[in-house]
Amino acid sequence: MCYFISMMRLGLFGGRRAGRLCSCIFCLALCLAAAGCRKNGTAAGAGGRESVPRRIVSLAPSVTEIVCAVGAFGQLAARSDFCDEPPEVRVLPSAGGFDGNAVSLEALLSFSPDLVCLSAGMHDFLIPPLEAQGVPCFVSCAESVEGVLDEILEVGRITGHDGEAEALSAEIRERLAGLAAQSAARGSVRSVYWEVWNPPYISVGNASFIDELISAAGGRNIFADIAQPYPVVSEELILARAPDVIFVSEDGAPLEAVLHRAGWQDIPAVKAGNVYALDAGVVSRPGPRIADAAALIAAFLHPELDLDCGADGE
Repeated sequence: MCYFISMMRLGLFGGRRAGRLCSCIFCLALCLAAAGCRKNGTAAGAGGRESVPRRIVSLAPSVTEIVCAVGAFGQLAARSDFCDEPPEVRVLPSAGGFDGNAVSLEALLSFSPDLVCLSAGMHDFLIPPLEAQGVPCFVSCAESVEGVLDEILEVGRITGHDGEAEALSAEIRERLAGLAAQSAARGSVRSVYWEVWNPPYISVGNASFIDELISAAGGRNIFADIAQPYPVVSEELILARAPDVIFVSEDGAPLEAVLHRAGWQDIPAVKAGNVYALDAGVVSRPGPRIADAAALIAAFLHPELDLDCGADGE
């Protein structure tokens, strides 16, 4: 993921294409830090006990969703331009946009935050100055389903909504397990090519939570043998692995363009018309809607099954 960020900061994407890239990337588990995630925490109150933040600024859409899902919407003071779910957060003021060119320390501090939620890699530059001002940071870096569930529990603890977070985590775990069992009972496993971006062609490897969602939905990621979360892959390799189903982002290539790519007509997915555009906001954010995302994927892989895709997947 750092690959994407480097290209953006070097100005290799511009205009509408840059906007589409931002929207797509910010829905992913952003930029895995080489040294791993830092330990999160909140400010210590009287007697050394942690205080509950009352003015949270969240720049990470997935964390914004988690904060609301555990019942802490009333503690949000501001969001980023890309924090658009649930709908009620859209009335909150924005603290800025996507990367270092669109957000500033001054803008964040203007909201008098007692907690700022960031994404690892993308917002690392904000952590030292914020902490120097005495503002604690929650840094999201969920790389797996378990990582998402852990962050839900941690956000619940930090915001004082432990019970709600535990209930939400248990519900998501139960839904994913039920979906996996239902898909497994179906028997057949369809191979999947998941296109994050092109060009270059960027897909998902086995270090991405999306790979887990594909498996839970009864699919097999054709690049599950790659350890990187979002690897750059060659067109030749995509053609050689002949996926049964292709998923692209609604922010990415139009379906007609995929169906008419030179040399792709012999791919089983293209032959059968099994090329689908998915809402990146639903399927690519490592947040509380991951069970909805898996059900939505399964509905395309196994349309004969009666699956609950959640409110966003209907």
